[in-house]
Order: sequence, then structure tokens, then C-alpha cells
Amino acid sequence: MAALLRSARLLKFSPSGLLQIAGSKSTGPPIGRLRLGPYTVGCVRNYAVATEQKEEGSAGVRTKQVQQFDWALAKLDSSVRRTGRITKTLLLRIFHDICRTGYPSGNQALLLLRSCGALLPEMPLQERSELAHHIWEKLQELGAQYDVSHYNALLKVYLQNEFNFSPTDFLAKMEASNIQPNRVTYQRLIAAYCQNGNIEGASTILGFMKSKDLPITDAVFNSLVTGHARAGDIESAKNIFPVMKGAGIEPSPDTYLSLLNAYAEKGDLDSLKQTMEEAESADCSLMDRDIMQVIYTLAKAGHQQHIPEMVERLRHERGYVPDAMNLCLRLITLQLEDTAFYILKTFPTLQSESFSDDSASLGNFFLRHCVNIGMVNSQEKLGIFCKELEESKLHSSPLTFSLSCALDSKMTDIYNQLMKMLKEQDFPIRPHYFWPLLTQHVKDNNTSGVIEVIKGMQDLGVSPDVETVTKYILPVFQNMEAVRQAFQVTLKTNYLCSCKCVLFHLVWVH
Repeated sequence: MAALLRSARLLKFSPSGLLQIAGSKSTGPPIGRLRLGPYTVGCVRNYAVATEQKEEGSAGVRTKQVQQFDWALAKLDSSVRRTGRITKTLLLRIFHDICRTGYPSGNQALLLLRSCGALLPEMPLQERSELAHHIWEKLQELGAQYDVSHYNALLKVYLQNEFNFSPTDFLAKMEASNIQPNRVTYQRLIAAYCQNGNIEGASTILGFMKSKDLPITDAVFNSLVTGHARAGDIESAKNIFPVMKGAGIEPSPDTYLSLLNAYAEKGDLDSLKQTMEEAESADCSLMDRDIMQVIYTLAKAGHQQHIPEMVERLRHERGYVPDAMNLCLRLITLQLEDTAFYILKTFPTLQSESFSDDSASLGNFFLRHCVNIGMVNSQEKLGIFCKELEESKLHSSPLTFSLSCALDSKMTDIYNQLMKMLKEQDFPIRPHYFWPLLTQHVKDNNTSGVIEVIKGMQDLGVSPDVETVTKYILPVFQNMEAVRQAFQVTLKTNYLCSCKCVLFHLVWVH
């Protein structure tokens, strides 16, 4: 291994060029080097743009592809610049629009694939990979032509999503498609092996690179730090630093970050502190986004007790809030809501004594994702979050906002639980508060769904009025007798009596 690395030649290159979309001329602003979290930085740095390559087909089709590519790029670019992330809804909308044309271009495919990784912090890792595979297969069916850049983009997504795959099978598929791997391909395959602590596999790929006279960059060394650490050999991980220097490559902040993450996985706080000091001494200043990555690793590995020490090192640099928001989203996705809430409370707006518009809604993203991720078994925790957000002036009306999120996401269980919390706060609950839930069930003619909502009303002691029954209950039943039978089976005696009174009134009127 050391011999292979010492023979490496340093390649001077621009990191943004690694994933650049091939073309001759830029058609839009690059999404390069934005203030994103450490988990998105690598992806966004490489979101460079150029015009469509020449493809077979009519000039009209090519023109439409270019226009649609520009539109999709503008939407994704805007989202990344504003929030440092992309929503699943936006990505699927663009994907479906591209599919409807029936003529996906290579650039469009590349853009969509690159969006399936770290830029989707609100999606679980497995779902991201499944989405990437779905996009890959669907666009291929529609005639998209893939080259090495597409395979490299898929590899990047695999790495960001920690997807377990066979590098040898991946190479075999490339060979079957008559696609030749390049330096970036080998570099990412090494990272994949190292992600699983497979140093032998990484060494094999390094041998390929040497035989092809391909240069070894600092990214490979960074991967090897991770690989040795995950193989249980932290000393070899540390020894990568002198090997790098021997090859004429100075360790970068990312190299130190790889070692920091290794210590974070082990919960070794003393080594974390020492490595941070060494990085500062080597003029490799760690930014907030780097420390956030260490915090994420600590939380994921179950070492939350060390997180306050890392939080104290955050300097609240420019762009801190969007970076921290994305960290919170990733943690919530992993069901680490408590750690995410701890990070949320570090937001600088907390230091403001006034209840500004910004601080009054800063907790929106947190509550929305807690609801969307389905905290069905943690409603009490959600209630605690809401209370603390209001007391901390991070949100003016967290419970009612969470209620609207549950409604938008059709989370009936959470909606009912939030209703109970509101009732406990002496908030009057009216029958029409349940109409939005009933509307979709009526549209779908979903009898069981309507009954579930009525049971939720029953639990809250809210009886349906005449309008609720006529507009949102009766339409899903064939006749009045079916209504009576359904109510008889599912409702309690006292509640049933009040419902029967309404039904009797309707029968009498008609």
C-alpha cells in the first residue's frame, strides 16, 4: 500500500471540474462552493453547468431539451442557493416533467442523478438510492444515453447515501455497457471500499490506477484514512498523513476531517480535541460545516455526550443557519430529534430579545420535518418541542403550525394527537377542524378513512354537526342504514347517541 502511494503523482486540478457536465459554453450560474453543510459541499461544488451536447433528433427536440434543462437547472439552483437542499417534491416534479417529453437528454439525466444524494437531507438514505435507481432505469427506457460521467454520478450518490454495493459488479456493468472507467471512477470505487473498511479492495483499485499511470489525489488519501479506521487500524489511518507528505501532497482540511470522523465514530473525545489542534497548527482551519459533520458522526454513533463540546467550537460563521438547518434535518431523518433540537437551540436568533418575524418562524422547518417523518410514537416529545420553541421565541404558534403540517401530509394520527394537545390547552375544538381530513376520504370514497376521522372526533369529545354529516360523512355511504350500521359498530354509546340525533334530524327534515 505505502509503495503504491509513494509512487503517486500529484494532479493539479480544480475540484469543480470533476463532475462538470460536458459542453462548450455555460448556460447558467454554477452552483459552486456554496455555504452548505459538509455533507452537501462536495455535491454542490461540482454542480457546474454547460449547454446541451449534440444529440440525435430534430432541431426542435434539441431546442426543447435545452429549454427544459435550463428551466430544471434554474429551479434546482434556486432551491440550493436559498436553503442548501432540494425537496423530494421539487425533484420528482422536474423528473416527471422531463419524462413527459419522452426525450431525456444526457445532461438532464446527469442533473437528476446528482440530486439524489446529500442534497436530499429530508429523505432516508435508502429511499434516496431507490429514487436514483428509479430515475436511472426510467430515463434509460426513454432513450437517455449514459457515459462515464453518469456512472460516476451514480457512484457519488452511492457514497453519499452509504449504499452497500459491489464495486466489482459495478465495473462489470460498465464494461457490459462498453463504458471505460476513468480516474474519478476508480477514486470513488476506492472510497466505496474504504467506507466498508475493505483495505484489500481499495489496494486492488490502487493497483489498477498505478498500472494505468493515473494520478493519486488527496481525495484517495482521505478515503484511505477512513478505510483504515473502519478496519480497526487507527494507527495506519494516522500514518496516511506522512505518506501523503512523502508523495508531495499536503493534508487538507478534508484529510483532517476524515480522521476526526474516525475518532467521532469511536467516541474518542481526547483524540478529537488533539486532532483539531493539529489541524489549526497546520493552517488547516476547520469551518463550522466541518464541525457539524463531526457532530453528525457523533450523534449517529451514539456518542451524544460529546456533542456539547463540539457545539462550543462553532463560530457561527456566515451561512451558519442554513448549514445547521440541514444538519437538523439529517438528524431528524435518522430519528435523532433530541440532538437536532439541541442544535436548533444554538441558532443565533435565540440571542435576540425581540420576537422578530424571522425568529418567530425559524422552527418551521424543524416541526414540519418531525411531522413528515412520522413521529407517531413520539407525540409527547413533539409537544415538548412545541412548548420549548414557543418559550424560546423560536416560534409564535408551534402547535397550530404542526397541525397544519400534519394536515398537509395527511398524518391523521399525529393530527389527532395535536388536537388533543390543543384541547389540553383549552383551545376550543370545532367539527369543521376535521373537514380537511374528511375531504380527501370523501373524494376517494374511503369509508374506513371517514370512520377513522370520526373516531378521532369521538376521542376529543367533538360531535359532528349537520353540515359535517351531510357534506363529509353521508356521501361515502350507500344509504342511511349503512351509516347507522357503521356507527353502531365503531362508536361508543354516548357518542353514538349524539350522532343518531343528527341522523334523526336529517331523516326528519328529508
